[in-house]
Amino acid sequence: MTPTPLDLAKKSIRIRARGPLLFAPLLLILVLLGLQNWSAYDAAKREARITVANLADVLTLTIDSTLVRIYADLGTFAHILSVASPDSRLDLARASMEQSLSGFDAVLNYRAFDAKGDSVLGIGRASADMPLNVADRRWFQTLLENPQHDFVLSEVLISRASGKPGIVLARPLRDQNQRFIGAVIGYIDLQWLQRQVDKLNIGDDGLVTLRLREKAQLLLRRPQIITELNESNTGLYALHLSSATRSDGEFVSAIDHLNRLYAFRSLPHFPLAVVVALTDRHYLESWYRQALFTGILALVLTLIQISVYRRLHRAYADTVAMANELQHSNLNLERSNAELEEFAYIASHDLQTPLRNIASFSQLLARRYQSQLDREGREFIDFIVTNATRMSGLIQDLLAYARVSRAEGETPPMDSAQVLQQVLADLAPQITALDARVEVGPLPWIATSPHQLSSLFSNLVENALKYRHPDRPPIIRVTAEPAPDGFWHFTVADNGIGIAAEHWEQIFAIFQRLHTVDTYPGNGVGLALCRRIVHRWGGNIWVESRLGEGSNFHFTAPG
Repeated sequence: MTPTPLDLAKKSIRIRARGPLLFAPLLLILVLLGLQNWSAYDAAKREARITVANLADVLTLTIDSTLVRIYADLGTFAHILSVASPDSRLDLARASMEQSLSGFDAVLNYRAFDAKGDSVLGIGRASADMPLNVADRRWFQTLLENPQHDFVLSEVLISRASGKPGIVLARPLRDQNQRFIGAVIGYIDLQWLQRQVDKLNIGDDGLVTLRLREKAQLLLRRPQIITELNESNTGLYALHLSSATRSDGEFVSAIDHLNRLYAFRSLPHFPLAVVVALTDRHYLESWYRQALFTGILALVLTLIQISVYRRLHRAYADTVAMANELQHSNLNLERSNAELEEFAYIASHDLQTPLRNIASFSQLLARRYQSQLDREGREFIDFIVTNATRMSGLIQDLLAYARVSRAEGETPPMDSAQVLQQVLADLAPQITALDARVEVGPLPWIATSPHQLSSLFSNLVENALKYRHPDRPPIIRVTAEPAPDGFWHFTVADNGIGIAAEHWEQIFAIFQRLHTVDTYPGNGVGLALCRRIVHRWGGNIWVESRLGEGSNFHFTAPG
């Protein structure tokens, strides 16, 4: 049924109301992508915290264990120089230093100084035998002035012998009365410390610092800076001055203003602290790529959804417009059909009267003046009567053909078998006269017009009787079986003369005949009327036949 404009308006409102629901799957996908993205971000940050903590622990252990070894070596040297005999102590200390330095890259030189700061012994890779005086060095003065100090770590110094930067770890030499008699030192190579830092996989923007806990004095920084920074606004400066041994968190650098995850570790045996930090763009690099991909995917899905929605909306709008246009056309068609039917009725009524008069007066003329007419005159009158009668039948058939388009409203299901039985009862005299046999299988209830179905059965059965084979009595079989989409497939089969394949379509056209009127009377409207009726139901009609064997007429009707 064609929807009315009101139905289409209501449907349009429902579609618009459900419009946001079309985006519900997309919204769900976007939420899931967002949750996945957030989960990946949280996992990346959690992994980065673990990584930076492990790197800080490794660097702390490396530096602390190296300093412990140097501290132990210096203790050995101090014992030799304090206890051994004056004649052998320098040789013994030299041998011990050479052995300790073998394969030990962290220390450039081991040296010994007397109480005045003059060098008495030096072994190493950086001008170790060059005479030096270190009495003005702060570390020397600290040992001299503080008998309680067991060791001293210096700030970064430039070696007076080699010009290389380094850090001094010094221990005092004392006699049996604990008087200060000199010092032994290990000159730690700053480049070795830098290499340990470079081994850490912290990216180009990764940060590492090594500071003295006292005054938070900077010893090493990666990346390097031109000016020494011993003050900071980040809170890490205060952390070095506190008693904390470890800490983890985030901070923004006062130098490059980058946000970093950091791990702060204090060396267990020395007053030094290590900080290792990773920037967001380093530990979130893979997440950034994933987030970019997710964002692009979300954008593409959104654009696709919007495009689909617009197309559906446009298609629906076009459908509504076409439905309105179709309804308008249907209204015009119904009006035209009504006008055509009215015209056909008036025309048939107005034509029937003259035709009846022609036939009646021709017959009257024949009766009254039969004796005065010769054979040819009587034939002329018979010709007039025959054609007038035929034209009257043709007008009646045309009127029936035009009336098929009339809308009959709702058609409740009815018993097609009952309709067929009534048709067969009407045709019983003709069936009996021809010794025909009609076989009827189980027939369904269908939703069609009883009048139209009766006309359809009547035309098909009459054709089967009319086009019978001259050598055998007619046999007609009417059957039905279910068809797709709720339709029924009917078959009216006969054993008549059959139809050539090239005429199977032609016979359903109006006024198309395969035989002359003298051979098989008729107006050529019957099968055209059948097709019009079946098409009115939304079904189809066709024929299958073989010459000399019979024909099977098929049609479908709604159940």
